[in-house]
Formats: sequence, structure tokens, C-alpha cells
Amino acid sequence: MRILGAFLLLTALPAVSSSSRVDELATPTAIRTCMESPPLRGYRVDPRVNPYYLRGDFDGDNKADYAVMIIRPKREPSGLAICQGDGRIFVRGAGSEPKFSTKKDDNFLSSNWEVLTQAKFREYACDKKKGALARGEVISLNWEDGTGFVFYNGSQYRWFEEPAGCPAS
Repeated sequence: MRILGAFLLLTALPAVSSSSRVDELATPTAIRTCMESPPLRGYRVDPRVNPYYLRGDFDGDNKADYAVMIIRPKREPSGLAICQGDGRIFVRGAGSEPKFSTKKDDNFLSSNWEVLTQAKFREYACDKKKGALARGEVISLNWEDGTGFVFYNGSQYRWFEEPAGCPAS
């Protein structure tokens, strides 16, 4: 019985340790390249969130862009790296300045996130004026008390948040 217990413990250890890391083989090459670039030195992919990246066309140029949850080791909060298909990289949150969101400590990330088309963004956004500003697909971060949106307006990534059940304007 002790041998069986020891065997089970030893076979479970690799599973426990690997669950806190990101599977590098499953990470797209574009994200690996982006994470190795100078703007992201000192950051790493945040392994606490699954999925830790989304793919979309956030700037509307018909090239694949990636939004990646990032963190600085031993520091909070998490943040967002947007690795655009044209090679530009934007860092929002994760202790970067200026503050990006309206959330306390700029802690705006959620494991409940998705990519919205422009049409869906305009449909979901209660503030229709903001809904019309996006130049590409939009990142939607959802919480019990509302939704945050990250979108590209043609020159920079912007944030706005709406409460749950907000009235359509």
C-alpha cells in the first residue's frame, strides 16, 4: 500500500508543478516573439488565467493580433499585452503608467473574457457613442457587476466600463 501511495504522489507532482506554467508548445509563435521583445522585458504570461490569450483583429488591419494576460513576477496586478500583427506592442495595466482602467489598482482583468466583433460591441455597449469608436474587434472582460471593454480607436487602446444591466442609451 505504501508503494502505491508513493507511486501516486510521484506521478502527481509533475502535474501539479506544470499546471502553474504556460505550455510553451501550445503558445503561438507570434506570442513567444512578442514576449521576448524589449517592451515586455520583466513581464511573463500570467499562468493563472485560462485562456491566457485571445486572437482577434483589434486594430482593423486584417492581420492577427493577440491580447495576452501578463504579470510582473512578485508584483500585482496582472495586465494586458496587445501584440499587433504589424509588430507594435501595447502594455496596459500590470503596473504600467498611466493607469488604464477605472478599476481599483488598475486590476481590470477577468478570466471571463472574449473577442467581440464591431457589430456585437455596438449591440452590447449601452453607450452607443463609445460603441462606434472601435476600429477593429473588441476585448470584452466580464464580471458580476459589469463589463469592461478594451478597443482600438485608430491611435491607441481605450477602456470603458459599464455596470451590469445598464440601460441602453
